[in-house]
Amino acid sequence: MNLGKKIMYSRKKAGMSQIDLADAMGVSRQSVSKWETGEAYPDITKLSQLAKVLNVSVDWLLSDTAPDDFPEAEEQEQKLHAINAYPDWMNHLPKFILNSVKQFGWLYGVCIAISGLVFFALGIVARILFYRSIFGSGTAGTQSGSDKYWGPFGSTDPFFEINQEAWANASFFTGVIITIGVVTMVAGILMALYLRKWGKKGE
Repeated sequence: MNLGKKIMYSRKKAGMSQIDLADAMGVSRQSVSKWETGEAYPDITKLSQLAKVLNVSVDWLLSDTAPDDFPEAEEQEQKLHAINAYPDWMNHLPKFILNSVKQFGWLYGVCIAISGLVFFALGIVARILFYRSIFGSGTAGTQSGSDKYWGPFGSTDPFFEINQEAWANASFFTGVIITIGVVTMVAGILMALYLRKWGKKGE
């Protein structure tokens, strides 16, 4: 029984993954994988530390003695091959994403707030263009009586005295855009503040 198989056996018996053993030894997962496949060997200065981590002796690691409960080599090799086929960077991807969100997640909120501002501005511009398109200078087409549309703000609305039917449609359309913009801006600002505060807690 060679050193690589003993390392693999002892690691599994200790309930450790290759990443766990790599962290304990201060090496990469790929190094542990190479130890177990026999492609490389641990540095001689690390044998004592390795034996301690695996709760075995250095003499046993270097001997040819195999434990009675050691599983079939073929089965172990198949499992090891499956582990090696898993890309190393995939093991660190969740942590990378979490750190990125902590550091830069608040910028997503800022981007959302800016997009909300764009919607709000488009709604305002569209509102003005609709008004000018329907009434030109603002005097033509105005009527008296019940045909007047005073807008949502009564007589203080700058777009009062507008043909009710035409302006009601335009006002509803632009109002939806403006509302979406305001809601998106508020949501983006709140998200940016929350993610910024959350990110600082992890520092």
